[in-house]
Amino acid sequence: MGIALLAIDLIGHGRSSGTRGRIDSYEQLLDEVSSGLELTRSEWGRIPQFLFGQSMGGNLVLNLALRRPEECRSLLGVIAASPMLRPAKMPSEQFMTVGRWLAKRFPRVRINAPVRTRDLSQDRRAQDAYYRDKHVHNRMCLKMAVSLIDSGDWAVKNAGLLQTMSVLMHGTEDKLVSSEASEEFVQNAHGMASLQLWTGCRHDLHDDLRREAYFRELSKWMKQRCMTTFKFMMHRDAGPTIAAAA
Repeated sequence: MGIALLAIDLIGHGRSSGTRGRIDSYEQLLDEVSSGLELTRSEWGRIPQFLFGQSMGGNLVLNLALRRPEECRSLLGVIAASPMLRPAKMPSEQFMTVGRWLAKRFPRVRINAPVRTRDLSQDRRAQDAYYRDKHVHNRMCLKMAVSLIDSGDWAVKNAGLLQTMSVLMHGTEDKLVSSEASEEFVQNAHGMASLQLWTGCRHDLHDDLRREAYFRELSKWMKQRCMTTFKFMMHRDAGPTIAAAA
């Protein structure tokens, strides 16, 4: 299956402009994803489209589908890989209260957010590549840290608002974000979302030892969504069927 791909670097990440790990608001991140969708529609508006997000990106694509359903209406599906809906070790509510207070008064102050490469993948080559990547950084402003946790919690509780078919994929050995939160999201989504758990895999499914099987499942799910939508449209365009009983 041929796939056209558009990838974006969020503000403050990768090769994008801005101070590393700093945002003005959570809505700013959603706006970045929306801009990517608009560009995709302008380039390939007549072919099936999907929205994919990994980790923090998984948080964003699910929240975009929930908070701005009109922008996702044309999508055939949303794919959230290891979505950051809740940290693996959730801070206490007292800690979060203090964090929110500080974020309001010092939103641009950045904190260290280090990641152990072995928690990302079991593949030593992937670990080394991450370590050598000059675009990787481990800084995050208080506004972003608090917003990601609060928006993830909001998404889990409001998954019933989902209007776009979605699939969440999560490794059972993810030590960075909670796979249980992904399960809760799917349970609350009233059939609009499904979950694929990857036994023994860590956070970066696309860079772990079972990456080839993972990509096959991604392709399979997208094909199924295309076929389901095509059959629905054919049935709809065929007009009403009248059954006569003798």
